[in-house]
Amino acid sequence: MTLQEMNIERAGAATYRLVVRGELGDQFGLLFAGMQMSRVDGTTVLTGPVADQAHLAGMIDRIHGLGLELISLGPVDEAAGTRPEQA
Repeated sequence: MTLQEMNIERAGAATYRLVVRGELGDQFGLLFAGMQMSRVDGTTVLTGPVADQAHLAGMIDRIHGLGLELISLGPVDEAAGTRPEQA
């Protein structure tokens, strides 16, 4: 476990789900440390702990910096395993 992952775990981070267009290769996993990466129907889903707003903004910046298209993002309802319903 990296120092960044330990700090996130200690901070009581919220779990987020980010979906980008395209199926990313495994080498991209290093750029999103601590996130689980899965490929679904032409997209890549990143799910994992996000420490705070600055961490989330950094991940969004990284996605855009790589020239990827962010399709959606939001917190995961850990009890249900999905994002909360939108009102």
